Amino acid sequence: MNDDQLERSLRSIGKGCFVAYFRQFADQALANSHIVELMMRQEGYTENGSRTRVSQARRIIRSGRAEDALRNVIQSERIPNYARIAAEARELLSKISN
Repeated sequence: MNDDQLERSLRSIGKGCFVAYFRQFADQALANSHIVELMMRQEGYTENGSRTRVSQARRIIRSGRAEDALRNVIQSERIPNYARIAAEARELLSKISN
């Protein structure tokens, strides 16, 4: 996955969503369908939208670009609730970088 593909995937997921559900996306013990249902219930996303978000997020993680994705979020000051999301992204990044 190159940088352009990473950026497109993050935009289709939503950078805030990627951070908010990162732990679920990264947990391979959780079925995609479980995360889809969770996102539909908690966020009100459609089933197709949720499936897209899950598959794109897991693609980022599988390709080894999770750290780059979190750095991208941290640098994206225009996202809603930036301070909170960036702080959470920094925390996640410190946990997976070690």
